[in-house]
Amino acid sequence: MRLSQRMCVVLCLTAPAAVGATPNDAALAERLAAHAPQCGRFEQSRWLADLETRLDSRGHFQRHEDGLVWQTTAPVNDRVVLSEDNDDLPRGFQVVAPVFSGLVSGDWRALERHFTIELSGELEEWQANLTPNETAVAERLTQLRVSGSRQVERVELEFTDGDRLDLTLTPTACEERDEGNASP
Repeated sequence: MRLSQRMCVVLCLTAPAAVGATPNDAALAERLAAHAPQCGRFEQSRWLADLETRLDSRGHFQRHEDGLVWQTTAPVNDRVVLSEDNDDLPRGFQVVAPVFSGLVSGDWRALERHFTIELSGELEEWQANLTPNETAVAERLTQLRVSGSRQVERVELEFTDGDRLDLTLTPTACEERDEGNASP
């Protein structure tokens, strides 16, 4: 067998495994950091277990040096800066703030400090199950599921009190943020 034929056989045998392989932490971290949006829109659905009701909302977010600005535009207009240093946030939000910031900014390494991460899928369509490994986070969250492609597109959180939060994130240019008040 000639060298070129051997190379072709080797490439054919190894290519499917590489294409279908589960992404590793480093490759995913690099991809998310490279494609992290400065701004985006969100739609969220929050299940409140104690009230047995679902609340839907939407709005936009923007990353700043002092934290992640989370602006809800519907059904109410509300602005919050998600940051560990924001003393106006309830303690539970201060604990979860670095998680959201890490997700949106593509800082996968920050998430690894708070969670045990199990990746599946492929780099073009990946999923991650994150289980809290830090006491302060585990007191608030039981499970975090994340999925996406070039950036985080969907986030599902399960809280220890039975509440759930489902988020869909869509990157957008900062000047195109939705400022409207229409219902979600």
